[in-house]
Amino acid sequence: MDLERNELIYNLYFKDKLTVSKISNKINLSISQISRILSKSSLYQQEKANRKEENHKKHNEQTKEIMRKKRMEEKAIMDMLHTQATKELSYTLPISKVALRKNCSSAYNYNTKRKRFELKKDMVYSTDMPKIIKY
Repeated sequence: MDLERNELIYNLYFKDKLTVSKISNKINLSISQISRILSKSSLYQQEKANRKEENHKKHNEQTKEIMRKKRMEEKAIMDMLHTQATKELSYTLPISKVALRKNCSSAYNYNTKRKRFELKKDMVYSTDMPKIIKY
């Protein structure tokens, strides 16, 4: 009975490549009992090391894929922002007051009383810059 059970455990672990917890569920033995039986085999430590290495490689590949997708998303966002900034700052389209205030943020102060941005009085600026920007 014990030899048959041990043989079944060896087959499930080495041939079918099941984990110790799956074997435990399948034949109703505790994980520690399964581990104890497997540790008697001379092949167990090598198989365990191989599985650990495979899992490490798999984890690295998954991490690389996640980072690649994240970089692609970030690049798409940066491209969109670059295109938007190019359009706002190009001479072919008039620049909006909001875009001007964003790009010249040091030239404006926010007046909380009047709820608007006002051009600083001590600044030297172009005559076409708006003195007031309301939202």
